[in-house]
Amino acid sequence: MTIKEVAKIAGVSPAAVSRYMNGGSLSEKKRAAIRQAIDQTGYRPSPAARVMRTGQLNQVGIIIPRIYSDSVSQIVEGVNKVIREEGYMLVVCSTDGIDEQELSYLELMENNRAAGVIIMGTSQTPQLIDAYHACRMPLIITGQNVPGMPCVYHDDIHALSDLTTMMLEKGRQNIAYIGVLETDPQAGTARRMGVEGALAQSGRKKEDLIRMEVHFDPEEGFAAAKKILREHANVDGIICATDTIATGAMRAVHDAGRTIGGDISLAGVGDNWMNNYMPVPLTTAHYLYDQCGEDAAEMLLEEIAYSREEKAFPVRQICLSYTIIDRGSI
Repeated sequence: MTIKEVAKIAGVSPAAVSRYMNGGSLSEKKRAAIRQAIDQTGYRPSPAARVMRTGQLNQVGIIIPRIYSDSVSQIVEGVNKVIREEGYMLVVCSTDGIDEQELSYLELMENNRAAGVIIMGTSQTPQLIDAYHACRMPLIITGQNVPGMPCVYHDDIHALSDLTTMMLEKGRQNIAYIGVLETDPQAGTARRMGVEGALAQSGRKKEDLIRMEVHFDPEEGFAAAKKILREHANVDGIICATDTIATGAMRAVHDAGRTIGGDISLAGVGDNWMNNYMPVPLTTAHYLYDQCGEDAAEMLLEEIAYSREEKAFPVRQICLSYTIIDRGSI
């Protein structure tokens, strides 16, 4: 079965069938006729012929910072759910948080003619920003609000502001914050700004905030919380940039003989699946990671369609909302 035979059965031109297979514009009447012909014949295009025709593999790349992450797995699943329905195969590349590796993977996907790529951003160095803008294939960024680039990110400032406000309303007077490195503008800078903003609205100075920076690691969360509790015995609230960090902090609080939700509050971000199984379930900001992946994939497919018709893709940026899940640890 060839594309010409499908076109003959559908009563359209071979070019119309080609546009249908590649996501091009067609009237609904022609689209329905081609769909019926394909269902009737079981026609499937040759992958090799498709590469020759479009210059692209039927693959979408996703560059992630790490494999072992609940949020990463949810975003990947959201992406895969959308692109597999359109016949694409997902290729996953992990950078281990190394910017140079992200650049290498981006170049590799361009050279191997991937249809497009989704990047889970963790930093915004000038080199990375330049590479994003210079990329010749469709590209979507998640987790970062990158000026001038299509992206899907989370409302980190308001989420952390709400968690901080909850602690203040519980009467907590001395709040500490365990954040992540501010090379990550969203998880690092924006979340810290959310905490400081809520404290400022309550009449406190941001300079009074006890603050430490760690990596996305429970052991570092444990060490940071242990140090805070040792050096600042009056701390009655700890906010963590992620649930993973909060897991380590919870152990430090327990070892110090403090009662979570009693004489000290604890909160995280991300709504990790393990939160419900901790000795004290963790209050957290629930992010829509699966929707983030789905939105990014749908945006990428749209950009791929624009590129095939040699049209300029209008830059869109989606900021996803969140829900505060109160489990009693505040």
